[in-house]
Amino acid sequence: MNLAPLALYAAAMVAYAWHFARRHAAVGRAETTMLVAGALAHTFVIGMLTMEVGQVPMAGATSAISTFVWLLALAYLYTEMTTDERAMGVFILPLLVLLQAIPAFRPIEDRAAVLQGPWFGLHVSSLLFAYASFALACVIGITYVLLFKEIKAKHLGFFYARLPSLRRLRRRRSTGPGDVD
Repeated sequence: MNLAPLALYAAAMVAYAWHFARRHAAVGRAETTMLVAGALAHTFVIGMLTMEVGQVPMAGATSAISTFVWLLALAYLYTEMTTDERAMGVFILPLLVLLQAIPAFRPIEDRAAVLQGPWFGLHVSSLLFAYASFALACVIGITYVLLFKEIKAKHLGFFYARLPSLRRLRRRRSTGPGDVD
């Protein structure tokens, strides 16, 4: 059941790598479309498992990993769509594919009676979303360390030409009394 999201995430990973290397606009739109399709398929799989179990499946390791991958994909899609920058996908998608391979090839284990209840699902999903957001921030930080190395060496090369500037990623929604330039 988890093979469909894995296949769509893998196809999106290839498209993100192609777009990162060549910068074709049509490939950029196709990669985002494939990632959205993968996230939708993943949403459908999680919904099916929820109906089968009766609660959101995240008590076992494989189901928690699957939920983490889904939340990371959603967090990245939000970042991509608000900044209109697709360069980070080449670093995020290999992580998605690698982690989604675990639930795709291992069955979801049964849930212990102590792990049942509506508060448990809410608690674990909020923790997994926090971890997904942290993973996204970590990958973005690593890419900017690579970019800083190129700028420091005064050799503007591969990453400088492909990664967006920090100013572009910082999207301001409003200017209020607490906002600082």
